[in-house]
Amino acid sequence: MPIHNTRPYCAICHYPTSTCLCSAIDQVLVPVDIVILQHPKEKDHAKNTARLVALCIPNATIISTTDEKAVNTLRENCLPTNSALIYPNDFSEPLEGGLATPIQSLHNLVFIDGSWKQAYGVIQQNNWLKTLPSYHFKHAPQSNYAIRHTTINNALSTLEAVACTLSNVFGTDVSALYNAQNALQQQWQGPLSHRRKY
Repeated sequence: MPIHNTRPYCAICHYPTSTCLCSAIDQVLVPVDIVILQHPKEKDHAKNTARLVALCIPNATIISTTDEKAVNTLRENCLPTNSALIYPNDFSEPLEGGLATPIQSLHNLVFIDGSWKQAYGVIQQNNWLKTLPSYHFKHAPQSNYAIRHTTINNALSTLEAVACTLSNVFGTDVSALYNAQNALQQQWQGPLSHRRKY
């Protein structure tokens, strides 16, 4: 007979109770809605940081690309006049310094949660995202997220991308976000081969 996984999970943070992160979660109030469009393979990934963003920021929403109704609603609500995409492309502007198109007055900031390859696929499958003004980091800080391997230089976790954007654009104190990510890393007991090599 198959053995079912009966490991208990926290009803609040949804991590296993043995690695509950609730004590490391503090709220971050921001003047914009954070929308994370998530590749389906990221939803149940143990090292995914989008969940931490939603735990820390009350007006953050995670939408799976498989939820057609939610994606369609997002598409209807996110217009070039009220929303922006944080994703590097040929037309994106750097967030650092003066912006040709200020984003402080926008209502929604959209982030893509997934590997670089997955994120590219999400953009290609949702052409409406290409109509939004987009922004990138000209000088991305070095990531402190070491428990997930990548070969991309200056690649940030989703949480770090959100934190850097809020810090650069709104001057938000994002220490609570970084504290949550650090707590996740401290709880992680995976093999060293899964860690990022600097």
